[in-house]
Amino acid sequence: MTLQEVLESHRETTPNALALVARGDDVEIASVGGETRESVFAIASVTKPIVGAAAMLLVQDGELALDDPIATWLPELANPVVVRTPSSPVDDVVPATQPITVRHLLTSRSGWGFTADFSLPATEKLLADAHLHGSEDLALDHWLKRLADVPLLHQPGDGWLYNTSYDALSALVHRVTGSLPAFLAERICAPAGMTNTSFLGEAMPSGAGGLQSTADDLLAFNRFLLSSGLLPLLAVDTTSAAEREAAEIFLEGQGWGFGGCVDVAEVDPWNVPGRYGWVGGSGTAAHVVPSQNLITVLLTRTAMTSPTPPDVMRDFWLSAVHTL
Repeated sequence: MTLQEVLESHRETTPNALALVARGDDVEIASVGGETRESVFAIASVTKPIVGAAAMLLVQDGELALDDPIATWLPELANPVVVRTPSSPVDDVVPATQPITVRHLLTSRSGWGFTADFSLPATEKLLADAHLHGSEDLALDHWLKRLADVPLLHQPGDGWLYNTSYDALSALVHRVTGSLPAFLAERICAPAGMTNTSFLGEAMPSGAGGLQSTADDLLAFNRFLLSSGLLPLLAVDTTSAAEREAAEIFLEGQGWGFGGCVDVAEVDPWNVPGRYGWVGGSGTAAHVVPSQNLITVLLTRTAMTSPTPPDVMRDFWLSAVHTL
């Protein structure tokens, strides 16, 4: 199917959508529901690669090192505790055996985050007290105190968990630079030519899911990754086979790099080794395939009902493989 046919075929469940596929300078656009290239969408977790790139710029600048303890800048998180087992009550804890580092946040191994089981006591507390939804008008200091009161599910570095490490990463970049939104604007948006990307909430900018953007801005971002030399630093699998299996609900057999997923197995026709990007719970996705000079962006206004990408997203990826 063509891109337009894909969107039309899912119009009943996804009435508003814009799809973009670029191979080099050749760009194809399709849309339904009156969306245009100027339409701004909440991109949810597609925020993660952008914030991951920002953190890696600080590493390149020498402002951060991957193995630096985050407590240097986030003293609120200096003394985490860990539940004795993942299913233990939140007051059955032991001290962390090592500090949480910048690397732990980038690789989603801080010990805060989600597994497939959202009923774990520590996960329930995380959801109730410290889970950001992208647009909260919540002071950074207040959120850090809330997070510090949530026990880790495992020792820092011991396993992959989804999402929360990237809110902590945004707090870290915010503290190091003085302003995460300003740093993104200066070091990523301006050089990339991203003119319509901003945080939904300025008080506590959520690095896990707080940006809004356009298809052309996400195209520009992924072109920036290709041209700046950042992509090889981000698109490196950091997971073990056991971690990929445990996180199947999120990763679908692929690995996690810095900021996003990287394809390591040809599970589906659109999987290409080295393909990098991520999906957002608001029904969004953006990926770059460096070996094919291919960039794909899908933006919708239909929230995902599970971590599994919806049919429209899968059909879009399948069509993109055959586009241009």
